[in-house]
Amino acid sequence: MKIKNLLGGIVDFIKRRIFIGHLREFCMVKKGSVVRVDHPIVQKKIDKSLKLSIQEGSLTSMSSGFGLSYLSPFALALNATSSQIGILHAIISLLPSIVQVKASELIRKFPRKKITLRSVMIQIILWIPIILTGVLFYIGVPYMIWVLIALIGLFYAFGAINHPAWFSWMGSLIPEEKRGKYLAKRNRIAGFFGLVAMIVSAIILDSMKGVGVSRGNILGWTLLGFGILFVLAALIRFSSWTLLARQYEPRLKIRKKDGFSFWQFLKMAPSTPFGRFALFRGAFSVVIGIAVPFWAVYMLRDLGFSYIWFMGITVSGIVFQLLFLPLLGKASDRFGNVRIIGLCSGLIFLAPILWIASAWISSDLGVKIYLLFVPAITSGFAFAGYNLATNNYVYDAVSVQKRGFGVSYMNLLVGVGTFIGASIGSLIALVGVSFMNTLLFIFLISGIGRFFVAVFGIRYLREVRHVKKFSSHYLIREFRPMQGIVREVHYLGHLVKKVEHYI
Repeated sequence: MKIKNLLGGIVDFIKRRIFIGHLREFCMVKKGSVVRVDHPIVQKKIDKSLKLSIQEGSLTSMSSGFGLSYLSPFALALNATSSQIGILHAIISLLPSIVQVKASELIRKFPRKKITLRSVMIQIILWIPIILTGVLFYIGVPYMIWVLIALIGLFYAFGAINHPAWFSWMGSLIPEEKRGKYLAKRNRIAGFFGLVAMIVSAIILDSMKGVGVSRGNILGWTLLGFGILFVLAALIRFSSWTLLARQYEPRLKIRKKDGFSFWQFLKMAPSTPFGRFALFRGAFSVVIGIAVPFWAVYMLRDLGFSYIWFMGITVSGIVFQLLFLPLLGKASDRFGNVRIIGLCSGLIFLAPILWIASAWISSDLGVKIYLLFVPAITSGFAFAGYNLATNNYVYDAVSVQKRGFGVSYMNLLVGVGTFIGASIGSLIALVGVSFMNTLLFIFLISGIGRFFVAVFGIRYLREVRHVKKFSSHYLIREFRPMQGIVREVHYLGHLVKKVEHYI
């Protein structure tokens, strides 16, 4: 008993000494002083910020579900032509990729939190003139579609400014060993709220359109529906902005510039594995971009789908991507990214071909059910694997110090490629063809282009790490669709010399 009491006294003494030591540490450290990451106050700030980030991500996803997901349908409500929809997608592909090349340089001059908060606030403010374009169009002011295209371009440009700063900020907060688990949780929760917002938006729009039919003013009530969605998007995004403002940001010490120019990158590209990969992605973006702007046009204008069916078919592709991601993620780790890129890029060409096949289905309900499953399953599998493997290849092929520059330049090639592709599609839509539906012809051209780029381009890609031989039995054995999904945070290692935490 005496020994037990003695041991208890020793434990209490140690606890008191630890508490006193922490108390002295708190008293000695001045506000703003640099401390270690494991300091209790810093850990408390980080834990609070990560909890707030999950809430902020959910609200941001909801804002996108109410707003960004419906910009193309809004443009169609403003009588945008197929060619103008193509131009819209061309601009929002090219402008952000150009801006993002220089956006990372802002981190050298300004705190990441300041960059993020200001760019998000400007995006929130831009919802006001976007809503006004609908009002002005309704009262007869001309050229509102071009004003809308310019405003959406600005919206995406400020999103590109925000992107590197926010990802770098998150990379400084999330411990590397917990990154996958945390982001899987954050993305899962945020994705759920985003899908709910998209579905609710479709119900609101169809309800408002129904009121317009009964009252003899379809356009006015439809535009009012879009206005309600965009007001909700702005208000919810402002709520997420307030949560961003409450999060803790570690300071960065920036290293001297040790990068390379875009033209140096292009000159070296044919002789390096990552350079050839970037050129492949750029070329593939051209042929994909030919068709991408016109899915919404085909469903809403040519097929006359309701907003609920339009969003249901759109969401189905996303759902199938999520289902296949765990399987493809394991396959990528085991058999290499190049094999997955080859397999999935070969399947991507089928997506527009399967959409063309829907033209031979006579039943309206049959077309909807077909599009809800057949192209969605194929494109879900193909794009899940392609996007995952191309992102992972960057981490295998490029060093941390050069990764920021490499990713920015690759994204620029992808943006330019998508711009070229969307411009080609817009030109075809403007000129038109007489022997078949113009949009189906655009899908056909995109499908043929995807096939040739996939077949010939994959030959120039090389795996940069040791991988196992592929086995067809693996796909059956490892298919577990509900397993969690892990994504990586992009941090700007080429800029960062040191992360400093402070009280």
